[in-house]
Amino acid sequence: MKQKAHAWVALRALKLVDDSKIENTDSLIQLLTYYLSDIWNGAWLPDTLIRDMSYGHIFKMDSSDRFVSDISYHDSLQVSYDELKSETMGKRLCLESYLEDSEELEKPYWVASRGGKLPDRVIALNHMIIDMLKMGDFPLAFYVKKETPDEYMDYLTKKKVKDLSLSPNFSARQIALTFFMVSHYICDAHMPLHCDLRDMFSETVDGGTKERRLPKSLHPGIEAVWEKSFRSKSRFTIHKYTKESVEKITTDMPKNSLIEIDKDPKYKLSTKLYKSMPNEWDEMVNICRISYAVSRKWIPKSFAEIQSIIGTKKCEKDASPLKYEDIIKIIGEDEFKIVTNQIFHDAVESVARLWYRAWDIFTRK
Repeated sequence: MKQKAHAWVALRALKLVDDSKIENTDSLIQLLTYYLSDIWNGAWLPDTLIRDMSYGHIFKMDSSDRFVSDISYHDSLQVSYDELKSETMGKRLCLESYLEDSEELEKPYWVASRGGKLPDRVIALNHMIIDMLKMGDFPLAFYVKKETPDEYMDYLTKKKVKDLSLSPNFSARQIALTFFMVSHYICDAHMPLHCDLRDMFSETVDGGTKERRLPKSLHPGIEAVWEKSFRSKSRFTIHKYTKESVEKITTDMPKNSLIEIDKDPKYKLSTKLYKSMPNEWDEMVNICRISYAVSRKWIPKSFAEIQSIIGTKKCEKDASPLKYEDIIKIIGEDEFKIVTNQIFHDAVESVARLWYRAWDIFTRK
């Protein structure tokens, strides 16, 4: 996903947490809304500053022995539709509405060597949030004030050292930025091609030449089309002169937007969050499994078949991102729109759930 999509998902997840009215979320909403101006850059930091794209944003899976050694013999790695449904909490539209007849989920499948560490990044960041909160200034009394109270700041050198905080304090802004950063990785896990080894130059197990089984231009093409479904950058670069509410910003979509989450009842977001859910690593692995299966069903055609549909030039490694008209030739117009909405529905709910998990663990300890 590109920058507008990442900012929108983070903002929409924030609204979802607020809508949930679940216990102990008032302080979380207060913290995150105070730093709304950081969402545009914060949700994009993994791409602009961290730059761990080659491993942190992907979890590329396959079911072929050519790419994952002896995968077909590892029955324990056959995680079926029913197993995924039982292991994941909440409504997962990509799973429940799209994958019930998935052929790929009937095979053993797993991440390939050098296929990425996306679930590791999410569990690390979420637990870092918890640690930062513990080592910060919670209840973060000063973050809603423009100036630190004089009573606290006056004559610090005259105060008894035992009354001063000597901990490695983390600021509320640092914590908010980390919440926005983790949303980036969660979103990327919902982009099917982040989880499909076909969308990567990969060596075969026997040491053969590197092979790519989907055109390099397809992935950025899909993301570019998604980006056009959101309002301009200025809508998401929030500042003190912004007149619209978060609700207005996230629900007022362009006329021709593919995203119908707040318009079509079948994509309605659930406000149910969970106090007890799988740990972040298991949760993210299952999200990646779902995305992988979506990719295999969404784009079942081979490289040669796609090439015959859109032409050789558009499949070259230095080709420009595919346009909408080419993408729907490969996927189908209705299926592209339906699955796009399912992906964004699931991404928003997942971000909200995992944000809440970190906050809930901290507030009940």
